[in-house]
Amino acid sequence: MTKKEIKNTINKAVYQFVESLGYQVSDDNDGSYVTFSKDNFKTYDDTIDYHRSYQECCVLSCACAESKADAKKIDEFVTALKADIEFKKAIMEGDVE
Repeated sequence: MTKKEIKNTINKAVYQFVESLGYQVSDDNDGSYVTFSKDNFKTYDDTIDYHRSYQECCVLSCACAESKADAKKIDEFVTALKADIEFKKAIMEGDVE
């Protein structure tokens, strides 16, 4: 897999994971960030921004506790997914004993 294919695979998996947590995915097509939000959020401050290239979440310090906890879950999911992909890549290349 190329780096672009890996990033696309991770991002698609993140979108599915986020939707399973009850978030809506909003893409303004600028190519860098995607915003995750829930209907029950009172302000825009409670949304989660996800950077596609860095594959990490960003929340405001004044965001609700739910947003902060979910952003941490998403980042942990990405970390586990990257490790899994790297392991599979190593197996394909024969680097695992």
